[in-house]
Amino acid sequence: MTLKRSRMIGVLGGAITMTAIMAVPAYADTLTNAENDTKEESILYTEGWNQKAAANVESYANIRESATADSGQAGILLPGRAVDVEGQEGEWSKVSSDGIEGYIRTDLLVFGEEARVHYKNVCGFTGTVTASSLRVRKQPSLEGETIGSLGNSSQVKIEGTEGEWYQVSYRGTEAYVHSDYVSLENAVQGAMTVEEYQESQKKQAASSQGSGVSADSGDLAMLAALIECEAGGESYTGKVAVGAVVMNRVRSGSFPNSISGVIYQSGQFSPVSSGKFQRVLSRGARSDCYDAAAAALAGENPVGSCLYFNSGSGRGIQIGNQHFY
Repeated sequence: MTLKRSRMIGVLGGAITMTAIMAVPAYADTLTNAENDTKEESILYTEGWNQKAAANVESYANIRESATADSGQAGILLPGRAVDVEGQEGEWSKVSSDGIEGYIRTDLLVFGEEARVHYKNVCGFTGTVTASSLRVRKQPSLEGETIGSLGNSSQVKIEGTEGEWYQVSYRGTEAYVHSDYVSLENAVQGAMTVEEYQESQKKQAASSQGSGVSADSGDLAMLAALIECEAGGESYTGKVAVGAVVMNRVRSGSFPNSISGVIYQSGQFSPVSSGKFQRVLSRGARSDCYDAAAAALAGENPVGSCLYFNSGSGRGIQIGNQHFY
């Protein structure tokens, strides 16, 4: 007979008493077949993407009202975001997402497992905490060290799974939370109406004005890709710092006066010359690098007027493994 444990062990505030153990539903150390089936149908797994596609574009994909390039816009699909695929009409895919229905050119989409991986890399999966206070553990185990907690309705980025546990990023470190207390109901970002997209562009433009640099979604994508190449393994501050160096160069007068010009300037960034930058740009940078790029565009700057960085000079401002000067 398998010994069962109370689910409340994974949540703060559950005193372990005989009364509590009898009152709270128990769970086995392994999932039942039904629970396993539910897990496998989750959007975190391949099976959950059998009828989905993600936008494999640099700026956005138009969702058309009919399967022709000159028909009206039904919506906008940003890089990496996902839609449900309803069928195919020639070179077009019929799609739906968040009440928006229409057609996208099939060559602008990736499907199934490729779509799942692309979405994870570009947008990342986000879950919502459903417990009043959820323990965050260092290891995927009820015996794992508790390193913090998340309140009800907190948003958490899910990096992976390990059994009944979600691997998450917590204050810059790898951590785990029990999957029973994280909802994936709104984990996938989908299409936007044209009006919603235009409003988001206005807000982005307003943020860019604060940094003194004109930028669009293409600039954001390029900056995010460069940050992933140069500081993908660094902290959030280290990522923003690389973006800030690019912004400093744009303003300096000694470098090209655009983000693309700075990034593509000959001999400046090794990932550009090696081809790595273009590969990351083509598939879309990770969501954390997009966040850092957006922060740098909005004026966040942890390195002052620095125009250069490397990992071995030993001078200037050190952030993680890099020095800025």
